[in-house]
Formats: sequence, structure tokens, C-alpha cells
Amino acid sequence: MLYCQPEYTEGLGETRSDRLQLRVTPQQREVIESAAASQHETITDYVVRHAVRAAKEDLADRRYFAIDDAAWVEFKALLERPPCDKPRLGSLLAQPAPWRD
Repeated sequence: MLYCQPEYTEGLGETRSDRLQLRVTPQQREVIESAAASQHETITDYVVRHAVRAAKEDLADRRYFAIDDAAWVEFKALLERPPCDKPRLGSLLAQPAPWRD
């Protein structure tokens, strides 16, 4: 069985064409190399995987969003509309959690 993290597998098969250059201290490089080796990854794969994950978390944690008036009106309308019935979701949520016996 193969377990993959979405951040890592996302973009696999695509040709990497952009380059980022980083300056690190010798101690930082040693830590990164050791961590990458412990995960059986290249330094590039390790750094990209962690940088993408951190960037996505930073973006997801945004608490303030600036939108124009038209977008605000649309957003409020979506919040105020009545909920729609989703029978399949209701039946799924009615089932006991699979990790509870």
C-alpha cells in the first residue's frame, strides 16, 4: 500500500522549469540534508514539499480578506440563502464514526 501526501504528489509528472535560489548557513544545510536523507528524498524534493505545505498553511490561515462591494454582496447572498437538503450527506453523518467501536 502506498501513502502519499497531496502536497508532495501534486505536480508530479510535470517538468520543473522554475528555479529558486536560497542562501543558507552551513549548519542549516546540514540539517536540511540530514532531514531529506532520513525521508529518502532529494534536498530539492524535501525543501519544495515543506515550502509548499507551509505556504498553503499561511494562505489558509489568513483571517482578513479584502473584497470589493460586488463580491461582498454576492458573499452575503450566499450566506443568507436557505440550506439545501443533501440526503447522502445526512445519511453519512448519521453513521457511527469508523474509528469508534
